[in-house]
Amino acid sequence: MGRGLLLAGMVVLIEGCHSGPQSDALLNALTSQAQAKTLGPNHLAAEGAAAIVETCGKQSFENARNGLIVSQTGLHEDIFGMRSRTSYVSIAFSLDDALRLEDVLRKKLNENPQPSAEQECVQQFVGYLEALTDPMVEQDKLAKDLDAAAFKDSTREAQEELKREQQKVPPAPSGSK
Repeated sequence: MGRGLLLAGMVVLIEGCHSGPQSDALLNALTSQAQAKTLGPNHLAAEGAAAIVETCGKQSFENARNGLIVSQTGLHEDIFGMRSRTSYVSIAFSLDDALRLEDVLRKKLNENPQPSAEQECVQQFVGYLEALTDPMVEQDKLAKDLDAAAFKDSTREAQEELKREQQKVPPAPSGSK
């Protein structure tokens, strides 16, 4: 959010008194993007689902995907960028955002189980998102398992080292001359 506001401030500063319709549109787009981030992650998933459902009602999956998905980096922080319905700017979806979007789309599919072209398109989006997120979720699970195993191993090694150190220490002499 800070970057969006900083960028909006810079635009206002640069444009100064020469603002016109183009700079107003840019400022509105930046403001709406900053507002989307401040509304929370569920809002982002709801907006993404609404865009997908609306677009699937008009186009095939391939056309909808090409029109909505702007970029696909595959990073945890930014798996893909989706075009906003209102400002047409790219909104980045992190792994958590993408997983929430999958859940929202699944719920929408369960609300209306009647097969249709729109439902098929939404189902294909769910599959597409799963193809992007499942490998990352699996990598995270493996990394957590490896971290837990390494922690257990290091704890066991520390306990064994402590036992060895205790066995090396000779008992204190007890007696007199």
